[in-house]
Amino acid sequence: MSALFRQTGWFSGRRRGRPARAGRLLTRALLGLMLAVVCGYAAPGESLITSSTAEPDDPVTAARKLATSGHRAEALEILNKRLAEKRTDSDARTLRGIILSWEGRYDEARRDFEIVLAAHRDHGDALPALINMEMWADHPQRAEELSRDALRRNPNEPDLLMAHARALKALKRNREALNDVQHVLLVDPGNKKAVQMEADLGDSLRRFTASFDHNDQWFSDGRTPWHEEQVQLSRDTPIGSVIARFDRASQYGESSQMVEIDAYPHIRPGTYLYLNAGYSPDNNLYPQTRFGADINQSLGHGFEGSAGIRQLHFGSNIRIYTGALTKYYGDWMFTARTYITPDSIGTSRSGQLQVRRYLSATDYYFVRVGYGSSPTGVTSLQDIQILNSQSFAAGINHSIGRRFMVMADFGYSYQDRVGITGLHAYSADGTFYYRF
Repeated sequence: MSALFRQTGWFSGRRRGRPARAGRLLTRALLGLMLAVVCGYAAPGESLITSSTAEPDDPVTAARKLATSGHRAEALEILNKRLAEKRTDSDARTLRGIILSWEGRYDEARRDFEIVLAAHRDHGDALPALINMEMWADHPQRAEELSRDALRRNPNEPDLLMAHARALKALKRNREALNDVQHVLLVDPGNKKAVQMEADLGDSLRRFTASFDHNDQWFSDGRTPWHEEQVQLSRDTPIGSVIARFDRASQYGESSQMVEIDAYPHIRPGTYLYLNAGYSPDNNLYPQTRFGADINQSLGHGFEGSAGIRQLHFGSNIRIYTGALTKYYGDWMFTARTYITPDSIGTSRSGQLQVRRYLSATDYYFVRVGYGSSPTGVTSLQDIQILNSQSFAAGINHSIGRRFMVMADFGYSYQDRVGITGLHAYSADGTFYYRF
């Protein structure tokens, strides 16, 4: 077009025998005509801007935008008004149920979902929303029933299969859950959530863990280092894990062995026990017998408390009372523990603080500080010789694939022992785990 303007002379604003003003007016007219062709003509009496203005949102769309931007009260107000006008609007009722479930108002949300499902029993939004809400409300049995009933009519629906698997997992029926997830992968091989859940469920069905641990301690006065190994086999059971362990220690040319059993039985939701029993046939570096018991209780708001007792027989009985308080905060765990040991010359007290930072469900690193005669508890002849100490340790626990895990930690302590003060002790510990 500009070439055409140049050929005719209009672009320069000149034409033989006509003033420049006329050229400018014609140019403007042509440009206006081009804009009208490109943008479309406006209706009579209406500007182009007015004709392109979008229609206002319908009530459900407006409420959804408000709810997802944090304005839930305003969204509920719009939906309440809409349902007062049209009670059969299933989209409005489903959205209201979803928002109510986000607010923790489960009984009200359930009523909305059930009204929708009474008219449309496989409603694509209300049914999964109700299943999710029952899981949030800690009703996995009801979620399992709902998803199982829907699967009778839609046996190959991936979302329903995953919902059923999550409910089964919450009910500790992991093998059945794995069957559902594998069914999902048959009909939808690229489902990433199913791939991840299959791996997690496979891990949960590996009931045994074997481990080997090696610990060394060195001392600043040149005494013989302490060496200790542990071989352990643990088994997950429906009532809690059970652990069998064999310990072997050596120092000063002597060696000692001990066999132990640990158990962590669940009593009720939020309550479990720790039980320990050990026996050393030689009674050289380990106590002849060792017993321990703790009760652990969830206190809510991320807190857990425990209280217990340890008894060791080194020719005579040593009794130790212990208590701990743990706080979970996001990816962090903070634990404070104390040991109280009464004897004929008085009562000794020790304390320990540990901070753990989780990187995943199994990976974490930690630091630990302690003070007193037994800041990490009494387990051997090494420990009962300590009169007072200040200690520090740091370590890491790391998974390698789905079956292997390693843990390593290093520590330092400043100790007063029988016959020596100001002893520096250094330790290194490594553990290798295998799940099967």
